Amino acid sequence: HGRFRQHVLLQEQLYVMLPLHFAPFSGSNVTFVFINTIMTWTEAQSYCRDHYTDLASVRNAAENQKLRDAAGGKLAWIGLLRDSWKWSDGSTSSFSFWKNGQPDNKNETCVAADFSQSGTWEDWPCDMERAFKIYSVGNQK
Repeated sequence: HGRFRQHVLLQEQLYVMLPLHFAPFSGSNVTFVFINTIMTWTEAQSYCRDHYTDLASVRNAAENQKLRDAAGGKLAWIGLLRDSWKWSDGSTSSFSFWKNGQPDNKNETCVAADFSQSGTWEDWPCDMERAFKIYSVGNQK
C-alpha cells in the first residue's frame, strides 16, 4: 500500500485527514487530522477536485463512524448526490445512513451528514453553505 491522503473540511474548521496506511473503501485504517472553511456543495466539490480528489464517499458503517468521530458534532457535506443517489466520484454503494424521514424529496439534491446526531444523512439544497468532507485516495494535487 502506498501513501494515501484523505481530507475532511468541517464547519468553522477545515479539517484535513492524512491516513498513511489506508485500504480504499474498508474504513478500518483511516486516521484524521484537522484544518478551516464552509462552502456550498458545488464549491466544496470543486475545491476537493482542484486540490485533492473528491468529496467523501461513505461505503460502510465503519467509515461513517470514523468521519463522525472526526467531525466533532458538526453538520458537513458528503459526496452523495441525488443523481440516482450516486457519489460525487461516480461510484455507487449499497450503504446508506439516512435520518428518519430522509431523503424527504423537497428538491434537495445534495447530502450532509449530521454528526451531532450519530452521523445520519439529510438531503439539502446544494446552495446551502456547510462544511464538507474531502475523500481523496492518492497524492495531493
